[in-house]
Amino acid sequence: MVKDILWVGAGGAVGSALRYLVWRLIGASGGFPWATLLVNVAGSFVLGLLAGIYAGRVGPTMRLALFFGFLGGFTTFSTFAGETVVLARTGSAALAFGNVAISIVVGLAAAFAGVMLGEQLAAG
Repeated sequence: MVKDILWVGAGGAVGSALRYLVWRLIGASGGFPWATLLVNVAGSFVLGLLAGIYAGRVGPTMRLALFFGFLGGFTTFSTFAGETVVLARTGSAALAFGNVAISIVVGLAAAFAGVMLGEQLAAG
């Protein structure tokens, strides 16, 4: 159990640090939370890619470090939700709605594309 927590923590530390770097580089432009959108879409793609490549062949330690740790630290639903609420409450309802729509549609499309690419890579 302790070893598992350490693997999740190690992966989460890397993912969170990378998310912070993306935020520092991109931030929010024009009031839109571009950095959060980017990390969530990229994380969805990587999750799909890894799932497509490994399709259940990932060992438990790697699964903890990559999926729960790294991708859990890299992506952020709570920041997405908070930024969307702030947009809506500050009179930017159109941006808030756009953030929700784009995040869901593009995030799901990225995950699907990642799975498809991962399956092709795994097949050789």
